[in-house]
Amino acid sequence: MANKLAVIEDNWLELAGKYKDLPMPFEQTVFLAECHLAGTDLIEDMLVKTENVDAGTPLTLKRMNVDAEDAQAIAALTAARDIVGYVPRRYAALMARLMDAGKALAAKVTDKALVGHWLDISVAIEMKEA
Repeated sequence: MANKLAVIEDNWLELAGKYKDLPMPFEQTVFLAECHLAGTDLIEDMLVKTENVDAGTPLTLKRMNVDAEDAQAIAALTAARDIVGYVPRRYAALMARLMDAGKALAAKVTDKALVGHWLDISVAIEMKEA
């Protein structure tokens, strides 16, 4: 009698996708820092670019290592891909290394206020481990 190999399909990922509130295994978000974005006073049409940016708005973080003056620059972009500021240098050195190593970092606006002619945007930066 020949041995038969039985294949059992594991469809738990398919089932987990149906239940959006269930956390995926080994997935976690790590809080890194809360800070004010730098360079907001240097961006043209800043008030127009941040018209739809309020507390809770997610921002994309993008490495901007093309600038020889600041090789660790990280820009914060809106959903429309407009740059609205930069991660301050004191945080950017570590975060740039994480991003260069393939880690996914993201920011969420915690506060936005016009201070004179300067737009102050505070963000919480997180790393998503999966």
